Amino acid sequence: MNKLSSNNILEFNEPLSSNKSDVPQSMTLPYPLNLLIICSNISIEEGLNGYFSSVSKIEITYCTSLPQNINNFNLVLLIVDDNTHLIKRSIEQLFSMNINFLLLGDNIERELIRTAIHFKVRDIISISDIEKELYSSLLNVANELLSSCNIAPLFTIINGKSGSGASFITSCLGEMSANISAEEIAIIDTDLNYGTLTDTFNFEPNYYITDALEELEQLDNVAIKSMMIKRDNLNFLASKPYTLLNTNASILEELPKLMWKIKFNHDLVLLDLSRGLERHAIPLVELSDKIIIIVQQNILNLRETKVLIQQLIVNVGIPIEKLHVIVNRFSNKDNNISVKDIKKVLDIESVFIVSNNYELANAGINSGSPILKVENHKVIQREVCHIIKELFPIDVPDDKPSIFQKLFRRQ
Repeated sequence: MNKLSSNNILEFNEPLSSNKSDVPQSMTLPYPLNLLIICSNISIEEGLNGYFSSVSKIEITYCTSLPQNINNFNLVLLIVDDNTHLIKRSIEQLFSMNINFLLLGDNIERELIRTAIHFKVRDIISISDIEKELYSSLLNVANELLSSCNIAPLFTIINGKSGSGASFITSCLGEMSANISAEEIAIIDTDLNYGTLTDTFNFEPNYYITDALEELEQLDNVAIKSMMIKRDNLNFLASKPYTLLNTNASILEELPKLMWKIKFNHDLVLLDLSRGLERHAIPLVELSDKIIIIVQQNILNLRETKVLIQQLIVNVGIPIEKLHVIVNRFSNKDNNISVKDIKKVLDIESVFIVSNNYELANAGINSGSPILKVENHKVIQREVCHIIKELFPIDVPDDKPSIFQKLFRRQ
């Protein structure tokens, strides 16, 4: 490879690491970074691409100078070459816009180093130390951004066996969470074949999850909120029927990026993954803070759920502490499989119940509200509230009426 200059500022004559054990096999950032690299050498880009291929949750864009849309990036990596005047101007501009930046190069002039330090450079990294220091610098920036942002937790609701009621439970959890709190609750229907939540809530969407994926780069905070159907503080993004059949599968790879944008603009995100553990859904499961598995009281259901749990833990790498179980259509009278039995079979201690009331569930769906607009919903409402109190970051009001409520009821 040709040298850039006589002072050997930056070269990739050799691979970034001659020993694969020196580089972490998998480097996952806690917060997604949109990284802009200012670089004017194709060979350098190729060398950096080899390094960044092992870093997850990072988007890379290359430019030869700072672009107009610089605010789209939360970190800039300046590759030092002979044009130190351009680098100095870039440093001053980044500082004025409060954008984090790093300096990468060898034999950097002292004056440029002083300028970078004066304008709060995050790190100055030499080529020989890139494997040791670059990921650490990325991690520090990601953690700082994470701590300064209000990022909603993502809870995924998934069927242990098809037809167990994940969509119904998702709708109940979402509706009750919005009803008892002022938090902005987002429900995302990722059943990419049937998308039944649209009918459950009696919504008429004209914008779907595939539309959001196609326009992902243009979706700012205002657009994210306006794309969703809103009922008070309940926000909903629909799935178009037979999306998997009629959509280019490659677009589904952008689902995690869409989820991050939704997380930035809401207080709690519920994901209906009722179709189960499909390939496009695995990154969403990995992104989830909690995974709620819906089961029913029968042996076949529990067997399939056991296999799902093994897949989640062994093949996807989900810690068992993130897994919780809801027994839907639970009955003490008509079934001899107890909650204790379910805990033992599934080896999950966090198990909740929602009572069997098919007529109520059906009436709720027909009314466009899972449980709030139908009669005799108090038992299921109390059970759903208990689940929210135990699992969700939401303050659930006390069931017992206050003295003022009692006084008003007597009038």
